[in-house]
Order: sequence, then C-alpha cells, then structure tokens
Amino acid sequence: MANPNEGAAHKTPAYAWPCLFASLFIAVTLVWAWQWMPGVTAGTGTKWFLINNPDIASMVGFNMGELKAAGDQALGQWFGQNLGRAIGTVMGQTMGLVPIGAIIMAFPTTFLVQKVGPKWASVIGVCIALVATAICAVCCTTSWMGYMVGRFIFGLALACTIVAGPTCVSIWFPGATRGRAMAIWSTWAPIGIFTVNMWGGNVLDLAGGNIATLQWIWFGCMLVAGLVFFFVFREPRGDEVSEVSPERKRLRDVLQFFKSRQLWSLIILFAIFNYMNYAFSQYLKTWLAMDVASGGMGWEAGPAGLVGGLLCACGILGPIGGWIMDKLSRDKKWIAPLLGIISLTICMVLSFRANTPIFALYALFFCIGNMFLNGCCRPMVPTYVFKGGATAVAFGLSFLTCGQYLGQIPTSYAFSAGTAMGMSYSDIMMYFFVPVGIVGIIFGFLMKPSKPKGEIAEGGAPAQGGGKPE
Repeated sequence: MANPNEGAAHKTPAYAWPCLFASLFIAVTLVWAWQWMPGVTAGTGTKWFLINNPDIASMVGFNMGELKAAGDQALGQWFGQNLGRAIGTVMGQTMGLVPIGAIIMAFPTTFLVQKVGPKWASVIGVCIALVATAICAVCCTTSWMGYMVGRFIFGLALACTIVAGPTCVSIWFPGATRGRAMAIWSTWAPIGIFTVNMWGGNVLDLAGGNIATLQWIWFGCMLVAGLVFFFVFREPRGDEVSEVSPERKRLRDVLQFFKSRQLWSLIILFAIFNYMNYAFSQYLKTWLAMDVASGGMGWEAGPAGLVGGLLCACGILGPIGGWIMDKLSRDKKWIAPLLGIISLTICMVLSFRANTPIFALYALFFCIGNMFLNGCCRPMVPTYVFKGGATAVAFGLSFLTCGQYLGQIPTSYAFSAGTAMGMSYSDIMMYFFVPVGIVGIIFGFLMKPSKPKGEIAEGGAPAQGGGKPE
C-alpha cells in the first residue's frame, strides 16, 4: 500500500489522540496487574499467601495451626524471624517470571503485528493477560505452581503490549509530533507503578483483603480497557496515514533497515538505561529509610516511601523529553537520549550518599535522565526504520523490549555481589554502575548519523550497504 503522504509535510489527525490514549489505557491496567504486590506492600501480600496458600506455607515452614495453638506471641515471633525470608521467596517468584515471559514473547509479537496488524496484536495481548490473571485468581489459594504459570503467561501479554502499543501510535503520528506522542505512551509504566503504589492498598481493602478477589478486580480493569481500545482504535485511512505506513510488509523485506549502527547503538543504550534505572526502583526507598549509621538517610518509612515512589515515577516526565526531541531536526534527535544517559550517569556518581544537598542534585539529574531516556528511546525506533512500515517498527520495538528486560536482570546480581563484598550502596554504584553508564555515553555518541556518502535513501539503506536514520 503506497503512503499518500510520503515526502509531504504531515499534520497530526485529530483522531490520532483518542487512539493513543486507548492504547495507553491498556498498558496502564496491565501494570496494575503486574506490579500489584509491591503496590500493596510485599509484606501484606506475603502474609496472605502464607495463610491462604498451603504450597507457599509449606515452602517456608509456616504452620498456622501450630502457631495459633501456641498463642499470638508465637505467631508474631515467627513473622519477626521469618517474614523477610518469606517475602524474598514470594516476591522474587511473583515478580521474576514476568520479565522472562516478556523476553520470550518480544519477537513473536513482531510476527503477530505482521500477520494481523498492531490493533489485533494488542487485543490478543489483552486476551492473554485476562487468561493469565484468571489463572492467578483461581490458583491463589490452591496451587503455587499454577499461580506461577499465570504470572509467566502474563509476561507474554506484557510483551504484546510493549511492542504492539507503540506501533499503534507510530502509524498515526507524523515525525513532527511522533516524539511527544510515543513519549506519552512510554509513561505507561511510571503511571501504572505510581498509581498502584498510591491506592493499591485501598483496592485490596475494597476486595476485603482477599488477594484472589484483587486479581479479579485487575481482570475487570483490563477487560474494560481492552473493550475501549477495541471500539476506539482503528488504523489510519487516506491522508491520515503518517510516514510509518500501516502496510504489513514481510519481515525479510524490512531487514535492510536494521543494517544501522545508530539503531543498534540505541538498543544497547536502552538496555544500559534499564540496568541503571532498575537499581533505583529496587533500592531507593530502602536506602532513604535506612539508618544513618548504615549509610542511609534515616527517614521515616512514610516520607521515604512517598519521596522514593515519586522519584521512581519520574519517567512520567517523558513527554517533555519527547516534545524537546520533536523540536530537533532529524539529524539532531540523537542528542536527546545522549543527554539522558549523561544525566543518569552523573546521578549515579551522586547517588546513595547521605547528604541532603547532594541528594537534591541526584534527584535533579535522575529526573532529567528519565525525562529524556524514557521519553525519547522508543520514538527513535520509527525515526530509524519508518520506511519499513508497521512491521519494521514492531521488529525494532521487539529488540528494544528484549534490551529493557535483559538490562534489568543483572541489576540485582550486581547489588548482591557488592553487598557480599561489604560495599556501601554508593560504592556499588561507583564500581558496578558508573562504568556501565560511561559505556552508555559512548553508545549515545555512536547514534550520531554518519555523513552521507553519495545518494542515500532517506530512512533506509544506502545503495552499497549500511543504513541511515531518518
């Protein structure tokens, strides 16, 4: 299908915005179902599983009958001695299988987009999420293995959303507004994590404290979002089509757009960003509440949770970064993610130091880094491969998704290795994270377009190998 707007100045169709927010609504509801346990506190969720799921109780040696018979003091003593270990088991398994499923499903989603289009790929993702959440709800009180299967399947659904959702956005928005539009979509995780942390406990209270009922509430939210998306979203028609054609080309026909140093530098940069950023999302609130003698800030749990949660949700500033990127010419857009990785690396140098002025600087650079990296990395994919249409964008986003979760996996191991060697949090950042940030800065500079040699097709590959970004 030829793109009637190719080479012309593009305007953003008014209907593009409802399509964007319908897709974003799906993604946010999936985050609620994904991040519910940290959102209602791991201790609350773990205690419920210990009392209601015989498998997990057996795994950690919890016998409610014996402890009740021994008296309330014995029960409290058991929790005091063993709850931390139980939280590690339940939290690790509940959260750990989701990214594994997402990595596995990232590339198959490209084939879904190529075969049925981004709309139906998104709908399939919602359906998979509904099946996964129903399995979790049914198995909450019966089978821990069944519950884990549900969480793994949920990871498959998450990958469909992360790949198909931005593809839906890219086919509607022209280059002049695509940055801010895809940056708005990229706030899905910060919005979802922040909101579930803010009122996840209230939703659990609404469910009568029952985790199984809570799963059905998330099921209902995702069902509503899926129906809204199904009836609101459609593919652009006629002069609504952006530079990213909705045409679904064969995968082998778009491989030429992946012979690009700039694109692969972006993918590696995005993986490094997630490796670095995941450290803060996991350990920031803990460090703020850690006593000063142990190297923390010594805050009360409430302020530590609020400030830590707000900072970890600063990816919501991404649309500002996307708007700034939209103002840059095509050959200068790479500067936006470069500024982000530089800011985040400076933040890492300053991080986890028990000094209030330094903490304020750390927070500033952390927000700037997230503003550019969360807001600009996904929009850069169609900037590089838009000539390949929806298939090429989905394929590029699949690589980006793999980078996202592969980047997050080593973070916990780096902290574990550092603490085993007796390092403070700030030392761990200096030894295990700052050098990686410097590598990320190098890849940021490698995103700079090469000077064209001869005739090069815009957005595609030159006649004699290589590639050139938009």
